[in-house]
Amino acid sequence: MKLKRDSRIRQAQLIIAGIVIPAIFVLAHELAARQQTADVRSGFRRMITEEKPIWLTPAFESTITVAAVGDLMMSSWIIDVVRENGVDFPFDSTRHLLQSADVAIANLEAPLTAEGERFADKKYTFKVPPHFVDGIARAGFDVVTMANNHIADFGCEGIVNSIAALQGAGIHHCGAGRNIDEACAPTILDINGVKVAFLGFSMTYPEEFWATRMRCGTCYPTEQLLYERISEAERLADLTIVSFHWGAEKHHAPRAYQTAYGHYAIDFGADLVLGHHPHVLQGVELYKGKLIAYSLGNYVFASYSPSARTSMVLRAKIDRNGLIMAKIIPINVHNESINFQPAVHKGKMKQDVLEELNG
Repeated sequence: MKLKRDSRIRQAQLIIAGIVIPAIFVLAHELAARQQTADVRSGFRRMITEEKPIWLTPAFESTITVAAVGDLMMSSWIIDVVRENGVDFPFDSTRHLLQSADVAIANLEAPLTAEGERFADKKYTFKVPPHFVDGIARAGFDVVTMANNHIADFGCEGIVNSIAALQGAGIHHCGAGRNIDEACAPTILDINGVKVAFLGFSMTYPEEFWATRMRCGTCYPTEQLLYERISEAERLADLTIVSFHWGAEKHHAPRAYQTAYGHYAIDFGADLVLGHHPHVLQGVELYKGKLIAYSLGNYVFASYSPSARTSMVLRAKIDRNGLIMAKIIPINVHNESINFQPAVHKGKMKQDVLEELNG
């Protein structure tokens, strides 16, 4: 593994572009029934506007800093952009945010393959030239989750080819495989002496993409399977990071099942929960001292959708007791204006995001 060189609920507060504000993506009525169970420190209730990181808890043991982004899909129009500007171009404005963390993770939303049989019963299918993985690796990504609704667009061959491309570039993966055991197995990384397990789950259709004992695909989590896999990861590692592909596209509030499964994951032992699929930002919650980011939005993503304008890079410092510090960095993903190169929001654009998050 390529290690980095040097190492709408109002209760949870996070650092957003250096300013700590309440994380209020989640609509109150969506989570009101569950807020009473949230173990949230009383210190989160006040507004803090200091231009420096705020440490939520002291660190008494080994910690890691995670940089997480949402959907990464370099197909379609991005192929032309890369042909003209090079495979590193999409990452040039944000790579420093990834490389300065101990580990960086994304959702690989399409297979890295030139071959495979296209899944016919689907309107949109995507594949990415395998050599694009070099840009992903140089950007600083150490691990990707493959549990999503596009990774099997070109069948089992597409999944197998993707795994081979990732391995060749030194990038680890989770969430998909040649059968359910492979798809649902934790990937264990040693990061600065800390063993970290990564699990990826897809709760999106089509069902034909869900792996079985005899079929390749993604890991679909029943409650029992979620418990078993997180329990296994907890036995093997010091920390467990769980990714879910879930929710409704273009919806800014998580569905009830997302909240339930996010809480289940932490109840079962997860230390950090990351979500993606809606293509827009959703709620951030602190539950029992552990962070749930319900949707990280898009990252480098081949779409001109007007709904996908803002996103984020999440940086979280965690240990086995939970969240120590979190920082949300708003980024511009409006591809008509950035030409598929996400950039950190500044000036009025940054302020617009902050106002949206406070709305």
